[in-house]
Amino acid sequence: MRSGSTVTLLATVVLAACGWLAPQPGLLAAGGGGAGLVLDGRVTRVLDGDTLEVMLDSGPERIRLYGIDAPEARAPGGRAATQALVELLDRAVVEVEPVSDDPYDAYDRLIALVHVDGVNASEYLVAAGHAWAFRRYLGQLDGDTHYCELEAEARAARRGLWSMPQERWVPPWIWRQRRRTSPGTAVPAPDYAQESAAACVAAIGKPYSWRAAAPAPTGSRAPATSAGRSVGRAGSAEHPPGCDIKGNINRKGQRIYHLPGSRFYEQTQINTANGERWFCNEEEARAAGWRAPR
Repeated sequence: MRSGSTVTLLATVVLAACGWLAPQPGLLAAGGGGAGLVLDGRVTRVLDGDTLEVMLDSGPERIRLYGIDAPEARAPGGRAATQALVELLDRAVVEVEPVSDDPYDAYDRLIALVHVDGVNASEYLVAAGHAWAFRRYLGQLDGDTHYCELEAEARAARRGLWSMPQERWVPPWIWRQRRRTSPGTAVPAPDYAQESAAACVAAIGKPYSWRAAAPAPTGSRAPATSAGRSVGRAGSAEHPPGCDIKGNINRKGQRIYHLPGSRFYEQTQINTANGERWFCNEEEARAAGWRAPR
């Protein structure tokens, strides 16, 4: 078990070695601007580069780090990102700060800032080159443009994932989308080798949009997420035209519906074989036993 003082020393040494600790002193101060609630806990497990489990006084909680998107486990840089978070937080006593009054995502994970001895884990990972600024979901807290600046600095210094060849600089949201599409379907993406802090800031709060550049081969299997869950398509038997409300079942078995344009609508995938379904209106969803997100 790593003591708090050792974690602080490790973080300070890494930041200083990266060459940006001195000009960025604010990184080591616990950030604010969330829901005004700070919870004490101990990390029990690190799942990947941006997800962990923490034992709070109220019980176990799965945490999704706010502001960042780390490479998936099998994506380029995924293992290194997970290891970096393990080294920083494994078994550590932490402070958990939910980002809003309704901080749970579509997978029932608590979206929060996590601090260990004053170090913001999200900023630490971006600055070390193990995560991207999660443009789409930033903008909820004051000073979120700082993540874009840290990412640009890490990329310029070729830290972490940025030390790999440029063709492997695939952001997690693009990597996941490519995994969900049918074989032969291209998912266009910007050339992130030319990315800048300003471009990152301009993308804050905006969903990434893409169009299929090539049709799926005839007879190909249904597209799936990395977890193997099929995606219903508009106009198909699984997705009746005009019925665009997604009835999702989360890992706890809770039935939650998501309206078009809501925060987690695009990333929610529907697998009718697992009992999930589409609804034409909220009344229909509630009558079937689904509820709105918290």
